[in-house]
Amino acid sequence: AGRWHALVLCAAVAVYCVQDAQSARKPCVGKTFQYGFSVCICNATYCDNMEPSTKLPKGQAAIYMTTASAKRFEKVVVNMTSKDNDTTGLDIPWTVKKNVTYQKIKGFGGAFTDAATMNIMSLSEGAQKNLISAYFSPTEGIEYTLGRVPMGSCDFSTRMYTYDDTPDDLELTKFALAEEDMKYKIPVIKSAMQMSERKINLFGSPWTAPAWMKTNNNDTGKGTLKGKAGDQYHKAWANYFVKFLDEYKKQGVDFWGLTTQNEPTDGDISNFPFQDMGWTAESQRDWIASDLGPTLDKAGYGNISLMILDDQRLWLPGWATTVLNNGPAGKYVDGIAVHWYLDQWVPANVLSFTHDDLPDYFMLITEACQGFLPWEEKIMLGSWDRALGLLNDIYDNLVHWVAGWT
Repeated sequence: AGRWHALVLCAAVAVYCVQDAQSARKPCVGKTFQYGFSVCICNATYCDNMEPSTKLPKGQAAIYMTTASAKRFEKVVVNMTSKDNDTTGLDIPWTVKKNVTYQKIKGFGGAFTDAATMNIMSLSEGAQKNLISAYFSPTEGIEYTLGRVPMGSCDFSTRMYTYDDTPDDLELTKFALAEEDMKYKIPVIKSAMQMSERKINLFGSPWTAPAWMKTNNNDTGKGTLKGKAGDQYHKAWANYFVKFLDEYKKQGVDFWGLTTQNEPTDGDISNFPFQDMGWTAESQRDWIASDLGPTLDKAGYGNISLMILDDQRLWLPGWATTVLNNGPAGKYVDGIAVHWYLDQWVPANVLSFTHDDLPDYFMLITEACQGFLPWEEKIMLGSWDRALGLLNDIYDNLVHWVAGWT
């Protein structure tokens, strides 16, 4: 799960083409912050932006350049035709293989957590607009097109809650969105939707079921859903997903996707400190096949992009092949969600192995942040090393069949 950030809308670098857009370039106004790192000022009256990518003549391409010293999304046009005609000074070899194709990119984005949206809503109206524009605007921002939404509280919440904390309410008659949804998450999501010219594909992720549904009767710690696939608790938990989608739809917010459980292996750890619930690949497979898949179909949500795992790539390809190659669960699933926290120890080629085994399912990075290790400084605003760490990991994932990053 996300670790120790104040704002979770943290940037994966995503640049999209906007045809014939016009916007005056506002350069970065730098400020030296902690440890000598440089950050760009963004407030109610000024925020740097990036020049839109307009249609270029045949044989040219645009590169957006950011450097450790000063450059922030500076546009450079390069010639793709002849090195003799290149006046940019950039020595970049290009090889285009027209008949070789790879994965279709789903997009890039961030998470609409309680922490992120509470902080955004605490800003002045002008600062809110400029910040959201930096992420979602087609003329001034980087045009995020993906957004993860926690289904209830998570480790980026100020309190623990679910949408139905009434014991034994198997019919979910007391199900209701929380104050955090109504006051923070939904308003920020709607602001982003209004700002963007592209559809923002939202996906929901649960951290825990209500405590009364779980074997340990607790939102945290070691525990699983009570019973087994097909029973009253597993059916109630599937209906909980439908209730979530229905209630957000009433607020004018539709979802593109769902993950089945945030980090299901956390729930097998004694005294785990924040919201979690344990699954094995087998129990996740059986619940999808008997409960979640049919329930979503019956409720009219059969078009939802359902993703399994939502955990470290350490568990690939085994988790995915267990769920998708054994029984009917695979027909309800579209993708495999992956987190980045063990990437420095687990090679990226496990992603390619997974693609080779399961080429019909996309892979998506659904969570990443810096400063999660116990010995690391939690917040280092403007850290170039951390930016490079994210960039290199995004690259490694993209060249091993991953379709996007949040």
